Amino acid sequence: MRKKEDWKTQADVDAIANRFLKENGGDLDQVHGNAVATALGMPKGNQSIYAKVDDWKKRMEAHGLRHVRHAPASLREELEKRLQAGVEDIVQIALGLTGKTIDRERQRSDQTETALCDKIASLESELRREREARVIADAKAEALAQDFAELAREAAAEKARADLAEARLDEIRKQHDVLLGRLNLASVQTEVMTAAHTSDEAEEFSIDMSRYDYEE
Repeated sequence: MRKKEDWKTQADVDAIANRFLKENGGDLDQVHGNAVATALGMPKGNQSIYAKVDDWKKRMEAHGLRHVRHAPASLREELEKRLQAGVEDIVQIALGLTGKTIDRERQRSDQTETALCDKIASLESELRREREARVIADAKAEALAQDFAELAREAAAEKARADLAEARLDEIRKQHDVLLGRLNLASVQTEVMTAAHTSDEAEEFSIDMSRYDYEE
């Protein structure tokens, strides 16, 4: 099972080591494993903490702190003299660089603003075209709706006329059937009357053969 101190991560060690480095004026020699371990709440350092501190130091040295740590003591004084002597030049250089940076940033800002204005103008133009197209589409849709409504009214009228014609046709058919029935009845009656009249005439002209005797 891992001990509590083994759970300290490299990030935990880096944070404490960076704080110690700042407190000691950038002197790497003042940052060591036991101090970091104590700051992390451990009684003393162990191999894990020492390895993490060494890793941190190697990364700091890779960033140039090795040269600062091993620099001669007189180098600070020399650097301070040169900085004091050339402070005006440094200020001028700083101001020049600042002005140049400001001009560059202004130019970049102007270019960005111009690009944004062009983009906005393009989007506004596209939006106008879309609105115009929408108006035209709405007008076409309304016209089509009116045409459809008119066609629907015409279709309804045609259907009404067709229904009326169908009703009239049914009425005519009924009348035709009634008339045909009457004609058929009259024809039958005529035939009956004709047959009866013919029978009466036959009886009127019939010969009574019983009135004649035949001799043998």
